[in-house]
Amino acid sequence: MKKFISIVSAMLLVFGFAASAFAIQAEIPSETQAAVAKGTTQITLGGAIRVRGEMQQNTSDFNDDTQDRKSYYDQRVRLRLQADVTKNTMGVIHLESGDNPAKSDVTWGNATGEDKGSYAYKGNGNLKQNGLYILEAWIQHKGSGLFGTPAGFKIGHMPVKLGYGLFFDHSKFGDDSINLFIDPTKEFHIELFHSKLRENLNTKTTTPFGTNGDGNMYSLVLAYAPTKDTKISFDTTYIDNQNANVLNLGAAALLQDSHLWNFGLRGETTVNGLGIKADIELQSGKTTDNGTFAAPTADIKYRGYAYLVGLSYKLDPVKLSLDYAYGSGDDNATDNKNKTFQTILSSVQNYTYAYDYRARTAMGTSGTGLANTWYVKLGGNADITKDLNADLNIYYLRAAKKYSTTYDSKKIGTEVDAKLTYKIDKNLVYWVEGGYLFAGNFYKNLTTSATKNVDDAYAVRHGIELSF
Repeated sequence: MKKFISIVSAMLLVFGFAASAFAIQAEIPSETQAAVAKGTTQITLGGAIRVRGEMQQNTSDFNDDTQDRKSYYDQRVRLRLQADVTKNTMGVIHLESGDNPAKSDVTWGNATGEDKGSYAYKGNGNLKQNGLYILEAWIQHKGSGLFGTPAGFKIGHMPVKLGYGLFFDHSKFGDDSINLFIDPTKEFHIELFHSKLRENLNTKTTTPFGTNGDGNMYSLVLAYAPTKDTKISFDTTYIDNQNANVLNLGAAALLQDSHLWNFGLRGETTVNGLGIKADIELQSGKTTDNGTFAAPTADIKYRGYAYLVGLSYKLDPVKLSLDYAYGSGDDNATDNKNKTFQTILSSVQNYTYAYDYRARTAMGTSGTGLANTWYVKLGGNADITKDLNADLNIYYLRAAKKYSTTYDSKKIGTEVDAKLTYKIDKNLVYWVEGGYLFAGNFYKNLTTSATKNVDDAYAVRHGIELSF
């Protein structure tokens, strides 16, 4: 507890100095303007520059006695161009920096810089940052459609997310997709998605480490909004993953066909100021071993599910929230059924900062969302001043099932997450955020000695971003 108090105090101290340093407001000479191209096409340019620094402790092994500490700075650059050709047709090109296509932030510092000078610090620094990658590139057209019904299409590389993102969230880097949509009435909206997740022209291979086949996502989304405060949506999604090491069983199981169905139903409304939301996800399907390198094993059937219910209410200036979420886990029974809720997610903060985003979840790795996890969250958000916002969330976390004999407890722990955001100037913000996980015995066998008490894990990050 003392360690937690010291971390929170340090966060507040850093924020206090930063807020004082940036207290003087600067005047903007003029508002941002759109550039006008030839003819009727309007070109809008925008982007952002973000710099962050982070420190993590015990997020890998939950043991203070071993070296498990990270601290670094990273930076991200974005450039976005939107071309409105007519009132019905537009296109977007969005570029983002990164060390590679699967990473957005460039870590500060390098070991391969220009090798000039004498002796003190040769071979480091004085190096340009990495290049830009295409984050988005898509065309959209919408018009009167068939028989006068509003309809359209969107095609290219774009962010894709279903509902609240419990099951499928590729909004960080996006997918190569085709999206067809139609609005039969003002309140009713229909979308049909196809996203190409993996492509290889060779659908079969004769070597364990050869090329694999295709991966596709198909989704039908129905949305109905009878009032401005009430929304209901349903989607049915099919993941077709051919010739891949789906279950990570090694070379002998590389060629597997996975066919996963997910059915999502969700709704939200407001009654006398009380916000209510709910989401349920049900899964079916199977993974089949092709038997290319050995006799085929039995099919593994998917039987996962998840649900979320939440309440929110605003008592000026504080907005309070209470959420309960559950994602099923597998009981490791020899029944050829995988009962874990399957998730397909971006590497973003899905809910907790430490447990899901930075440490190991009840699936043994980070970023698995609600898979084999349930939690209760009590949250509060408030605008302390016009420019200062505070967000605080407390999570009680448990595993739905024991992950394995290595993780022989379901007690994940309690986590406290906090974020302070300060608006320095127009489109310029500074923030401090982090999470402290009071770790439970779920992590006991991760430590060097199974008889040693589990040490808490935490991560703290601050950053500044200018958007334009």
